[in-house]
Amino acid sequence: MGLLKTTWGVLKMTATDDTNAWWGVFEKAIISAGETLSKPGILASSTDARNIRELGIPTFGFFPVTNTPILLHEHDEYLEETVYLRGIKIYESVIRALSSFEGGNHEST
Repeated sequence: MGLLKTTWGVLKMTATDDTNAWWGVFEKAIISAGETLSKPGILASSTDARNIRELGIPTFGFFPVTNTPILLHEHDEYLEETVYLRGIKIYESVIRALSSFEGGNHEST
């Protein structure tokens, strides 16, 4: 499988470094929830974010699942209760941080 491209043939990526103010807020929210981020990447077929990125809107796909096999759409897909509940706390931190952030705009990210 080659590079993922938009319908116009141009690969759209959201910056995941200091050039994107939203990334910094997102990363700090994860850290403040007591977690760490793994290396950003694209998990194909797990999100519709690519459609939003095609519109020129920077997008992060994220799911706070740790120590769990990747079983997306498998017949035995599951999450341990503790992982699920911890994920809720992480989402609360991320939503709180991103919804109160007043800097940056998507034109510059």
